[in-house]
Amino acid sequence: MILSLFLPVDSFSVVALIATFLLISLGLHFSFGLLNIVNLVHGEFILIGAYTAFQIQDWFGSSLVGIVVAPFVAALIGAFAEFVLIRRLYMRPLDTLLVTFGLSLVIRQGIQLIYTANPKQVDDPISKSITALGFNIPLWRLVIVVVALSLVAIWLLLNQTTLGVRWRAVVANPELAETMGISRNRVRTSLFAVGCGIAGLSGALLAPINTLSPQFGLRFLINSFLVVILGKPGSIKGMLIAACVLGGSLGILQFHVSTVYAQMIVLLVAIIATRLRPLLQKI
Repeated sequence: MILSLFLPVDSFSVVALIATFLLISLGLHFSFGLLNIVNLVHGEFILIGAYTAFQIQDWFGSSLVGIVVAPFVAALIGAFAEFVLIRRLYMRPLDTLLVTFGLSLVIRQGIQLIYTANPKQVDDPISKSITALGFNIPLWRLVIVVVALSLVAIWLLLNQTTLGVRWRAVVANPELAETMGISRNRVRTSLFAVGCGIAGLSGALLAPINTLSPQFGLRFLINSFLVVILGKPGSIKGMLIAACVLGGSLGILQFHVSTVYAQMIVLLVAIIATRLRPLLQKI
């Protein structure tokens, strides 16, 4: 009976959904997981990436150029937001929640004023598919899977490079890092900007397979927080496992129940898993 849940499932669709969960969560890993900012504007940086791809496509007729440019635009806006609004709030998590929530409203309403609430579409740069193992695999979704997996190499950046050591030093003990000549402000700005850039990249990559609206980023916000929290903030390995659990569960359930019920079940699984994680770590 359990096998019957899996037999009709399109395996690649499940893999693509896991990759999506991982992709939308990687940017939040930097702001929330490392910097401890309750970053409610994360969804809007996904939105910025998606609409940047749309705007570049409108100007130059190439969605691929827009997808390449999007993470740099999001990173620049993120660095500016960190410098102006967030820099003085690292020891006040509740204030970061309020500031990022307010910023999310400003960005969302700004997008709506500029582009209206009418749905937009970004062209699929690779509008082809292949057939493998009996499944029809759209090539752009395959690109998303490959990019998501390649971004996991961020673990190497954080753990195997001098830059990563500096970043981790500021995260662990900013005062001690300052005595060693490491600027906490520069590191925090760069971490936040990298997170925003990855969020912008994820929005641009997901734009061709979704319809854009000013609410586009909100649909990813809850799932990205679930993945980071369940995977333990600051842990790339934990986030990868959480993306597999939550994305895989949602992908399988969607073949058997409505998306709303599937999302409710996944949320319940995340709550139970988060509650049981401290107990499992003691075993």
